[in-house]
Amino acid sequence: MKKHLQREYDSLEKIMSYLKSKTDLEISIKPDEWITDGSLMLTPGKKCIVVKKSATAGAKINIIDSSTIEIHPIPPSSFVNRATQRGILAIIMHAILLGSQEKIAKDVKNLLLDIQAN
Repeated sequence: MKKHLQREYDSLEKIMSYLKSKTDLEISIKPDEWITDGSLMLTPGKKCIVVKKSATAGAKINIIDSSTIEIHPIPPSSFVNRATQRGILAIIMHAILLGSQEKIAKDVKNLLLDIQAN
């Protein structure tokens, strides 16, 4: 889900600082290892904000351009992320975990309402 933010929130650091003031969830900037755009390719050096509730439920925030972000539900754990990418077991795990991941992504979207561009 895409969101347009106020111009002063133009970096991962500023967005992360704002989120840390609004929630007790674990928030960090990490290399982006989650394939969420359908390209099946990772971009070397690309970073994202990871909001983590548990090893299986979280969300990532990518900056698309200077005032637009994209929020995706993800499993924040590298192990769980890799386990949900291939095979029948991955499909089953993904189906089970998706609801909690989508809830966190929606919660993050709601936290950002105050800095959303009008």
